[in-house]
Amino acid sequence: MDSDKMKRYIEAIKFAAGSLQYKDIPVKKTFCDTVTQLYHYYENNNDIRYLEVAALHIQAYLEMGFLYEEYEELFNRILLSLGTTREIQFPKRFYFAKRIKLNKSQVRMMIKRWPASPKQIMKINEVIEDIVEKVKAKESGIYYYQCAVTNDLYELVIGKNENFFHDVGRGKFYTFED
Repeated sequence: MDSDKMKRYIEAIKFAAGSLQYKDIPVKKTFCDTVTQLYHYYENNNDIRYLEVAALHIQAYLEMGFLYEEYEELFNRILLSLGTTREIQFPKRFYFAKRIKLNKSQVRMMIKRWPASPKQIMKINEVIEDIVEKVKAKESGIYYYQCAVTNDLYELVIGKNENFFHDVGRGKFYTFED
């Protein structure tokens, strides 16, 4: 499969997985269940394509900022069956989980540009404070922040089981350290 096609598949998986939060369905557990089911299909049908799709789901999971170690045994089993390893398939420099500390300077680094302008609904400091407060208070919901100057859109998802921040335009996901 060519690189562009693979990227499109991964983006589609991330998009679909990210939408689970709208119904308060845990994203990480769904990834685990999906990869597990794909592995079972592989075992029952002896069709390597199920493993290849499982590897795409693992890659999407990592790109969303989740930790490989949470499902390491399962993920290693998939990669071993494909004849590869984590180090080869997902080098740390490319798939480093973007986990940030919940403080103002770390939250500010998630937001690229937010120039001062009378058009802005919120100033950058207000956006940062709002994100920190909502995550700390575990205010369940989906919140959007849009820069009036750059049109950059950000999504903050706070659920019962997990929280993440999504830079929609760049397709980057961040999770918060406990």
